[in-house]
Amino acid sequence: MFLKNFKKLFAEEDGQGSVELILIIGGIIVIVLVCMFVYKSYVNDLGKELESGELNSLNKSFEDISAKFE
Repeated sequence: MFLKNFKKLFAEEDGQGSVELILIIGGIIVIVLVCMFVYKSYVNDLGKELESGELNSLNKSFEDISAKFE
């Protein structure tokens, strides 16, 4: 009886679509996490660049240019 139920378990394909979708979503999550780990230093440096004065000077340059067109 146990062997019959065991074979029946592997013969059913009702949840196949759901399992495939879960595996695809899981794969995408793994790829995103690996990419974030690889580009971790780049993302950290990007935050430091935004805090620097270069962004402020660029913004002031845009304001000066826009003032000339008013």
